[in-house]
Amino acid sequence: MLPLAGIRVLDFTHAIAGPTATQMFQQLGAEVIKVEPPEKGDDFRHYTEHAGLPGMSVPFASANFGKRSVTLNLKSFSGLKVARDLAAKADVVVENYRPGVIARLGLGYDKVSADNPRLIMLSLSGFGQQGPWRDWGAYDHIAQAVSGMAIMNGTEAGPFKIGIPVVDCFTGYLGVIAVLAALRERDLSGQGKAIDVAMLDAALKIMGTAASVWSYTGQAPKGTGNRGFRLVATAEYYACADGWIALGANHQHQIEAMFAVWGRFDMLVDPRFATHAARVENYAALKGWLTEYLLTRKAADLEAELTGAGVPAARLREIGETLSEPHMAARGLVQEALLPGREQPLGVLGPGFAVDRPSELPKVPVLGADTDAVLTELGYSEQAIAALRAEQAI
Repeated sequence: MLPLAGIRVLDFTHAIAGPTATQMFQQLGAEVIKVEPPEKGDDFRHYTEHAGLPGMSVPFASANFGKRSVTLNLKSFSGLKVARDLAAKADVVVENYRPGVIARLGLGYDKVSADNPRLIMLSLSGFGQQGPWRDWGAYDHIAQAVSGMAIMNGTEAGPFKIGIPVVDCFTGYLGVIAVLAALRERDLSGQGKAIDVAMLDAALKIMGTAASVWSYTGQAPKGTGNRGFRLVATAEYYACADGWIALGANHQHQIEAMFAVWGRFDMLVDPRFATHAARVENYAALKGWLTEYLLTRKAADLEAELTGAGVPAARLREIGETLSEPHMAARGLVQEALLPGREQPLGVLGPGFAVDRPSELPKVPVLGADTDAVLTELGYSEQAIAALRAEQAI
């Protein structure tokens, strides 16, 4: 049995952060009902990398498989009533509108919790539900910019954003942790609660060590590019004869093992490189030597000999190459979901830790495919559902 079996999540989210959170709930066994606007649905359905089906972009599919899709016009009286009925039967509501929007729609926590005191509402936003910046809009790269992440990730050439939506994703996962804690609290108290998670807070949480350094010293840590945090040339990325290698020789025993496996015992007795302090002071000289030497070697050979000697090292790979490795098959992280209208299943990632898998492959929801079934389960008759459709409430 999956750990969240029997938990119902009502999903008023779009794009990445919110769907990432509700996707994790789904993978842990919760029933997730995704509420989308009629006709168009979640904007993420129409994103760039497309699966060749209307309203079924690959990014959308990867963050929403296994959910049920219900279309509701929340600006109509009847559509709002259906949403309130759904919330009355839910354990968790997740929304990532701008602060204040969910309340203006008539679905604020004060309203829905009056009908369902055990309800937990998770609100995800760029800058939080309170504070001078609450009304600012945000995307992942905006949060990276404001938090200092982009500058810390930069080089002399300027700031660089991280190439994946790391803040969006971590915001979603932080929301999951908060909801799991609230569910445990509800087990003890019987009461739900409202939870406020902001992208900026999540970005700064990722940067917790840097925040503490600034707090204690008054100096913000500078970006180190591809150098590791110990600032030695032996923990960095280097071009090889046929690719790139990441070295991770930070500690004395790792340094000694690395030079020994290369037969360069002379480097161990060179006073410029004999100690950590000397290696930091003579960074440029050691980097120059490594740059010249590693260009003569193949990355795969280096990876094999260094890891065999207990030195952290890895050849740089693209994601597809890594996901095709036997190691990933052994880990069981790569799973599959069904794309309606396609025979080829979609490769998706599991939750990242061991849980039971469902007996059937989850499906990516077609927009509104589950509206009638969900309303029937709520007690709506065929005539009532037909009337809602005639009103364009669903």
